[in-house]
Amino acid sequence: MCKKNPILWSSIFLIIFLAATAAQATHFRYGHIAWTAGTTTNSVNVRLLSAWRGNGYNFHCVNPVSMRRGTCTGPGGVAGVGDIIIEYIGRSQFNWGDGSRVQSPFGSLLYLVTSIDPVNNWLSGVAVDPTGLPIANPGDPIDTILNHTYNSAGSFTAYLRSCCRTSRLAMFNEHINNPDGNYRIETTIDLSAGNNSPSSVQDPVVLCPINDICSFVIPATDIDDDTISFRLSTSTEAGNFRQPGSPGSGAPNPASIDPLTGIYTWDTAGAVLATSGRNTLYSTQVMIEDGTTKVPLDFFIQLTTVDPTPPIILPPANSPPICNTTQTVALGSTLTFGIVASDPDANDTVTLNSAGLPSGASMTPVLPITGNPVSSTFNWTPDSTQAGNILVSFSATSSSGGFVQCPVTLQVLAIQKCDVDGDNNIDIDDISLIFAARNTPAADSNDPRDVDKDNVITVLDARQCTLQCDIKISAASDRVLRTQRLYRFAMKKLEALYVYVHHRDIPRAG
Repeated sequence: MCKKNPILWSSIFLIIFLAATAAQATHFRYGHIAWTAGTTTNSVNVRLLSAWRGNGYNFHCVNPVSMRRGTCTGPGGVAGVGDIIIEYIGRSQFNWGDGSRVQSPFGSLLYLVTSIDPVNNWLSGVAVDPTGLPIANPGDPIDTILNHTYNSAGSFTAYLRSCCRTSRLAMFNEHINNPDGNYRIETTIDLSAGNNSPSSVQDPVVLCPINDICSFVIPATDIDDDTISFRLSTSTEAGNFRQPGSPGSGAPNPASIDPLTGIYTWDTAGAVLATSGRNTLYSTQVMIEDGTTKVPLDFFIQLTTVDPTPPIILPPANSPPICNTTQTVALGSTLTFGIVASDPDANDTVTLNSAGLPSGASMTPVLPITGNPVSSTFNWTPDSTQAGNILVSFSATSSSGGFVQCPVTLQVLAIQKCDVDGDNNIDIDDISLIFAARNTPAADSNDPRDVDKDNVITVLDARQCTLQCDIKISAASDRVLRTQRLYRFAMKKLEALYVYVHHRDIPRAG
């Protein structure tokens, strides 16, 4: 019989404990909450963005059809873009502020991975609505809007909090000002004024120069066109938190943000640096307000050497600007644009990546990619849950430590092709309106009547919409049966009218 060695067993226990502690203490990288009022009384729709340690979720992906744990698509079992992970390390759950919370069948929140950075070991994603799972077929849309209905229209503090931020020493990173600290991101949801929150986006890690002035703009948008203001979050809001430059943070000069422009500024002179060979990380959190509500943006600043020739991001040749623009798309339409990143120094390589991509969007080729230059194409057809403004960001990082961001606002109009009257159905009323506008110019590029996008309303548009009629009529009563017969009769008449008008419009030869 083998005797137990108390020293051996104590050592094994200590190793297991330290490994579990390290796993929990090094996973949170980034967080943001944005919300819009729902379509029913006291309801709200929340988009929750987070970033985590990349290799912390190996083999913790979920098949959205079977709802079973499965393999991840990234190399070596790590999560890849399009995977769904279980946030099991911090066991995070989103709290609505009224005693209820969002949790999946696995207990923790689920996230759809939208971007990864294997070199810096992080992944970012958007929280998945567990009530929308399982999906019927692979490739079906994943619902990434968290829905909730409050009992009243009062003010509620909704939040995500858990443990922990990155450790003091975590692999090749050294977190200076809030190592192993709890994280908290919170927003005020007040539906009494019919307001929607601002929204923002940020790379999980922003590069800033050592011993120099660091300055960059926090991107933000507001669907209500409210005036937006910026401030640094308080310690309580961010979870017992030290901003860069505050007492005990390891930096003598306090960071600040312009309340009107959102320009974040920090003199990094004298800031404590990581030990040789490690990345120097400082965590920070910004609060964005519109006079009624607030939304947080929590991310890292990494101090690095100055790149005298930083990278640039441009659209493809002969294409209109993309960075700092608003790209408009209607529901049911597809938005496509290209992004090109390069560096004036031919000896540098550039890594192009993204943050905040909405569910269903794709980049071809998949990011991140490295080279000089490098390019990728954005493609997205928004679904009915994604109306409003969504901010995405593209970033270029050079091998010499240069960094640039390219924020883009995606404005999704709640207009669907063929749905002329906006009742969320494509029916005889819509087709009649298209016929009535025959041979007139389209109002704009998102006119739901101009299906073929030739800038003119024609019978061909009516024809395509006739084929898309989606009225679903029940046989539950005689009245509905009569309606069904009338509907079919009307469709035949429209078909006949189409043939008549179409032949009349075509010039006859000779």
